[in-house]
Amino acid sequence: MHHKNASRMFAFAVFATLLVATLASAADQPNEIRCSSGSACKKNFLPVFNSNGGSATVKNSIASQGGGAINVKGAVNATSSTATNAVFGSNTTAPGTSGAGTYGQQSTTGQSITGQTFLGSGIGGGGAWGDGGADSNYAVIGTTDNKAAGIFWNGGAGVDPGFYTNFSFNFATGGVGFPWAVFNGDGAGCNIDPAGNLTCSGAKNAVVPVSGGKKVALAAIESPRNWFEDFGSAQLSGGVAVVRLDAMFAQTVNAKMEYHVFLTPGGDCKGLYVHQKDANSFEVRELGGGNSNVKFDYRISALRKNYEKVRFADHTREFTNVSKNGKIFSDK
Repeated sequence: MHHKNASRMFAFAVFATLLVATLASAADQPNEIRCSSGSACKKNFLPVFNSNGGSATVKNSIASQGGGAINVKGAVNATSSTATNAVFGSNTTAPGTSGAGTYGQQSTTGQSITGQTFLGSGIGGGGAWGDGGADSNYAVIGTTDNKAAGIFWNGGAGVDPGFYTNFSFNFATGGVGFPWAVFNGDGAGCNIDPAGNLTCSGAKNAVVPVSGGKKVALAAIESPRNWFEDFGSAQLSGGVAVVRLDAMFAQTVNAKMEYHVFLTPGGDCKGLYVHQKDANSFEVRELGGGNSNVKFDYRISALRKNYEKVRFADHTREFTNVSKNGKIFSDK
């Protein structure tokens, strides 16, 4: 009898041990994974499960891994509630190497020709790069409410501080392609046209500090034509003086055309007049055949070279119906 009880207890212990081992082994087993279709499970693609536990099915994925990168055919949403970057990109290549920490492109036809040119230009990369693609979408858009839509800082204290904080370049040639423009909601603003002319609907001012901590605006003198001016002083000798145009000033104007000379005597005399002018100099004489040695000041106004025919240049096109999408609309 005692022998039978011992045998039963031993059998029970063996059964209990096997049961515990079986349960433990089942707990250690991973969840079953099944593919929802023949294309759902693909090499190098990141799996998308349809269950938070138990048996799971792998669905089609838009994310894959290859070439040291994660590729996503769709949108990526990133959120952060702390003082950290929601999306961080770092490119550790040496300066002068093309590439970017983050690169964004909107296109159905691939990278823009400009982007391809820049990639092999040797100019270098950047922290962020936006490309509008070959079908010409916007490369970078910044929007905000009552804040600056874009901020650019340049420390300017490095080994080579000689860089613009904000640089715009338009590859277009042949008199097309505005490299820069700024406008407000009323259509007032400025632009730089293909010839490099700065055109504004407002005044061009210099802001100068004065007493009392104030800073006041001094407006540039405006004219329908492109006049360059030079000032100086000279002195009559026996009622005559020949004043030569400054050689550098003469290179910037067309003195072969008529230019203006304004005279102011520095002492008592019968008056002064310009007897003759040429491209290099002008001759001043005293009125009435006078022969004094009086000093005088002069002011020369001459037309800028290559702008001789410009008068009241028409800028209606770019200042009418100013577009918020950056396009120049014709007023016709």
